[in-house]
Amino acid sequence: MKRQCKPTAWPSLSLAVFAAVLAATVPSRADDWHFVRRDIASTGVAESALPDALDVVWEYQAPGDAGFEATAVVVAGVIYVGDNEGTFHAVRLADGTAVWTKSFDDANFLAGAASDGQHLFVGDANGIVRCLAMADGAEVWSASVEAEVYAGPTVYDGRVLVTCEAGGFVAFDAASGEQQWKFEIDAPLRCTPTVVAGRVLLAGCDSKLHLIDATNGTQLSTVDIDAPTGATAAARDGRAYFGTEGGTFFAVDMPSADDELPAVAWTYRDPDRGQPIRSAAAVSDKLVAYGGQGKAVYALDPASGALKWRKTTRSRVDSSPVIAGDRVVAATERGIVYLLDAATGEAKWQFEAGGSFTASPVVVAGRIILGNGNGTLYCFGSKKRTTEGTESTVKKD
Repeated sequence: MKRQCKPTAWPSLSLAVFAAVLAATVPSRADDWHFVRRDIASTGVAESALPDALDVVWEYQAPGDAGFEATAVVVAGVIYVGDNEGTFHAVRLADGTAVWTKSFDDANFLAGAASDGQHLFVGDANGIVRCLAMADGAEVWSASVEAEVYAGPTVYDGRVLVTCEAGGFVAFDAASGEQQWKFEIDAPLRCTPTVVAGRVLLAGCDSKLHLIDATNGTQLSTVDIDAPTGATAAARDGRAYFGTEGGTFFAVDMPSADDELPAVAWTYRDPDRGQPIRSAAAVSDKLVAYGGQGKAVYALDPASGALKWRKTTRSRVDSSPVIAGDRVVAATERGIVYLLDAATGEAKWQFEAGGSFTASPVVVAGRIILGNGNGTLYCFGSKKRTTEGTESTVKKD
């Protein structure tokens, strides 16, 4: 489950981590999903559209009692995801068969990975950040950040950027694992680093949005918000979007020059369901979509913050939605996956998987990839019969 940010101050620890890696020079396919929120701006927008008639294409099961709390990444037709018992999995997108698995002693992968096309970078609940070879899962290097890593890293300009529970934001050299710089706050950091125009955006449990220089870790400015947050900020067209534990959703304009300061553009708060917002938003040119603990998915106008629609669900939505063409994909704590019309919020399809979804969906090649707390990794795609010749149990509204 998503961790609750508390407004109390945390002691500063000796080392903290900010892990995310993707070299700007590494080529990638348009439909790959290198980061938890797909790109360094954390937009949560897929290149691939989805059909309305979806079925379970395949299921992949983690061993024993392991579950999937981490969001997957997908590169060149292979899915990479860790489970909460310490095993990392590489699974073929085409058929759900394992390419390789790699187990690590005393590890729990609660955060997604990042990829630079050849390596995976991932942190665990014991504060270990690892670089793994994508070919076979071999460990290339590891580093300690001395606190839990609950968010996926970001790869930018040859650095792996990682946040951790002790409030640390650390940059590691992607090739060697050497620490290059560190920034700290006196509260947890549970967001994936979002990078826009050389600035890193960190929404913190200290009730501030921090703007950090990506080259040296220096804080450039902050914006006060109404409450702590662990939500990752989504950025588009010079504006950042995120929600808080106080139930307020913020849009913040980023400065276009060094002598300017960020400023709140608008806020939205559900007048009937003012519950915490722990999911990250997805933002396109037409809407910004997010889930809330008030058992609903929201779509707002990104320019004005006006409510476009609200889809009521039967349980909390801590999983972060994805925008795929004219559809929004969302998943709930009680294990229901929704395919919603992006214009109206109407449910075009839904699937009751059971288990809990705290990981977020990934959409590539016209398929949805999503793991649940019961350790099942699902692939949903165009409707067809399974290899056993029977229809999967799918509920369509």
